[in-house]
Amino acid sequence: MKKLLTLLLFSAVQAFAQQVYLPHEVEKQAEPAGGLTVLNQFISSNLQIPFQSSIKGVNGRVYLKGVVQPDGSMSNIEVTRGIDTLCNAAAVKVLAMYKAWKPAMLGGQHVRQTIFFPVTFKADAKATYQEARHAFIDYFNEAFVPIDSARAQYRRTTPVDERGFVAGDVAYEESKGKKWKRLGEAKFVKKEIRYKSRFVNPDADSITAYHISARDYNEASHATEATFDSEGRVLSYAEYGVDGKAYLIKDYDLNGMVRRQQLLTDSLVTDVYWDPNGQIRAHRDFPVNKMGVKEEPFLLNAWGPDGAQYVKNGEGYWRAVGETPDGKWLFEEGRVVNGIKDGKWIGKLADSTRYYEEGYDLGQFKTGVSWVNGIKAEYSQPRAQPEFKGGIKEFYKFLAMNIKYPINAARSGVAGRVMLSFVVCEDGSMCEYRVEKRVGYGLDEEALRVVKLMNGKWSPGEMRGQKVRVKYNVPINFQLAGVVLR
Repeated sequence: MKKLLTLLLFSAVQAFAQQVYLPHEVEKQAEPAGGLTVLNQFISSNLQIPFQSSIKGVNGRVYLKGVVQPDGSMSNIEVTRGIDTLCNAAAVKVLAMYKAWKPAMLGGQHVRQTIFFPVTFKADAKATYQEARHAFIDYFNEAFVPIDSARAQYRRTTPVDERGFVAGDVAYEESKGKKWKRLGEAKFVKKEIRYKSRFVNPDADSITAYHISARDYNEASHATEATFDSEGRVLSYAEYGVDGKAYLIKDYDLNGMVRRQQLLTDSLVTDVYWDPNGQIRAHRDFPVNKMGVKEEPFLLNAWGPDGAQYVKNGEGYWRAVGETPDGKWLFEEGRVVNGIKDGKWIGKLADSTRYYEEGYDLGQFKTGVSWVNGIKAEYSQPRAQPEFKGGIKEFYKFLAMNIKYPINAARSGVAGRVMLSFVVCEDGSMCEYRVEKRVGYGLDEEALRVVKLMNGKWSPGEMRGQKVRVKYNVPINFQLAGVVLR
């Protein structure tokens, strides 16, 4: 009899656990761990509107039904009302990636609950896409502002593949009466590379991947760039404006989830990243100085894996994951006041090995000691930017002595600001030159030529006492009266 009662009790508990409840049948309904706003942000960053749907234009919702499991994941996702086959599949995919639900509660236990959730799709029709040519053909006026074809002075042709990624040379033409004259092109390159990311292979060697781009001879980008693994999965993605400057960067894991997103402007870089289950983890804002270098961030918001918010609007106790200069996971914690560090801060590696300890007084760095590769080192500042030898005055002097205003630009009365970037390596050498923001008329080439002359004239940057590679940006303003740096 005891065995029978035990069996019946076990069966009842098992049935209770397996049953799927409707929202009104539970004591506490399932909900996103960080709240609905956080889930919507996750979907906004991860939803990939299918190319064929986006070029036609789409404005609607896919209504989904799924079951939130006791472990916070969602299963049995199905479409109850959709838009089209492609959008429906994209909606199911994005919701399935999110596994940071707080499960429903009933009788003190986590239970399964049905959830109904809409995913919104909105994209204006791409009128400039010509299906017969598999390309976007965009028209611009003299100032390179988009305009209709009838009044255009220039046009750009961008070939794309079935997913909307650049697939050939980006060609530029100028209107000459009723004909178009070829001006130049940005060469399409599909290049095999070695790729390493803390979101893809943090504890392993780099993997074989390929990178696509369309850049001109100044290395300025003229189309979205992306890196894929051998199976065609997107690993990283960067969008560029008409001026050739990146304004959105995303890093993915192998499940297709965005793990880090950066929004870039001339004065600010907003950095957000997520845990593997889709729970948002941290939000930081990096001010960008006049030299285009990121300064110490404002630590604005941080959450735990359970959705608990540790830092809100710059106030609280920071617990978040960063990375070391060599790409290892770095777990950091400390008090935050008005978005800046205060008191004792500690950083540890994934195996709990100490990496650094620092002291702050309302953002003012006081003391620091690091243990890099087991070697203890004290330092007087956590981060030191690369520096032109002789200081900023010598930097200005070098530019003034070496830059020559291009004759074509001067004759045409062209002026503007060229934004260049390069990397200062650990030994002070320079590499990875790029024109981030173009002007044309020979100004880009002249700015790049002079910057390359600076190789060997820099002292490397440092982080916590060790020399590191640092990306450096230089804005150079060309004015008809001369050249100035701002």
